[in-house]
Amino acid sequence: MPSLLITIDDIKQFRAVSLDQKRAEPYILEAMENDLRPVLNDALYRDFTQKVFSGLDPDYAKYQNLLNGTTYTVNGNTLNYPGVKAMLVYYSLSRIVLNNQINVTSYGVVQKTLDQSQPVEAGMLKMMVTELRSIAISYQNRVADFLENNKSTYPLYGAMEPSTNNITGLKFFAG
Repeated sequence: MPSLLITIDDIKQFRAVSLDQKRAEPYILEAMENDLRPVLNDALYRDFTQKVFSGLDPDYAKYQNLLNGTTYTVNGNTLNYPGVKAMLVYYSLSRIVLNNQINVTSYGVVQKTLDQSQPVEAGMLKMMVTELRSIAISYQNRVADFLENNKSTYPLYGAMEPSTNNITGLKFFAG
């Protein structure tokens, strides 16, 4: 299993959330495997997740740029690339928002309620998840553009066809 590419502190840099790391970890891993891996392709994903935190590896600097962002030039124009982190934050958040209030216990699936709060209505939840996924897709497009424009730096990106990310729309609820 690869190391987590983002933490709850990274998420907090984008959105105000009150969550602990352990609660967020499964959703971060899901975002890495199901959203990031198809964009990078299996070869680049494996290499990236193995080397991104290995400061002694020759690929460390380029993978830090892929993760955290950098600037690059295309046709004389300097572009700002926000990094894989931004994409993963929003995909992870969409999963957290959708699933955080549900707990699987030995007594069944439950929804926790508190005296001083009430669950968000399904329509509001749907709007939040749709917004978060829309932002994630925007960052995903920037990751793909960055890699496409830097194939010589990331040759594994061109080594295999990127997996098709099966997002056909933003419908997450029936109705």
